[in-house]
Amino acid sequence: MKHICMPALVLMLALFSGCQMLQVAGPAPSVTSEEVGRQGVSGSGDLLEKTEPARTPDVVYVPTPNDVVDMMLRLAEVTKNDVLYDLGSGDGRIVVSAAKKYGCKAVGFDIDPERVEESLENVRKNKVRRLVTIKQEDIFTLDLRPASVITLYLLPRLNVKLIPQLDQLEPGCRIVSHDFDMKGVKPDAVLTMDSKLTGGEHTVYLWTTPLNKEEEDDDDDDDDAVLWLE
Repeated sequence: MKHICMPALVLMLALFSGCQMLQVAGPAPSVTSEEVGRQGVSGSGDLLEKTEPARTPDVVYVPTPNDVVDMMLRLAEVTKNDVLYDLGSGDGRIVVSAAKKYGCKAVGFDIDPERVEESLENVRKNKVRRLVTIKQEDIFTLDLRPASVITLYLLPRLNVKLIPQLDQLEPGCRIVSHDFDMKGVKPDAVLTMDSKLTGGEHTVYLWTTPLNKEEEDDDDDDDDAVLWLE
């Protein structure tokens, strides 16, 4: 008796039945909205779905002017050996600038998928996919310990909410915030500058870990280093 191999048999059955041939394979891998929100999306990958934020973003997105970004990175003394985390990274301008100007690795976190998409486009356009990663994440659930530099443009109450996570950072980590302080924590420096791009005055705060916690009745700010730039 002549044996017919399985592929030939399938072909014969399809021809006799007038059916279209379909490739038989395992199920195609799928990515759920939850997985997209949970995993990192880097410049080297194009994985991005339109997903809703896990919750409403804490702030309305307002970009930091580029000259203020430059001053934040300078005040933090960023080097190529740093790992920079931008919490609430918006269109990715801070992580892109850090990678382009200092050659450091940088990770941007934002809960809003539209901001993530903007960041990815910025990363691609500036050709820093090797150094920059963008993640759609809730910043208040993050382990910040891999970072040596943290950048912020949040509200004061949100900076305070981050303190338990910032307390876990290695000694010597630099934290810079655009315009908003961190109640209960004394800054190492406060810099005020006039932005040529906005025509307005902007403030940058610098803290270094371990955080210098203030006493509740400590209202003396005389020891803060305040710089004025024009």
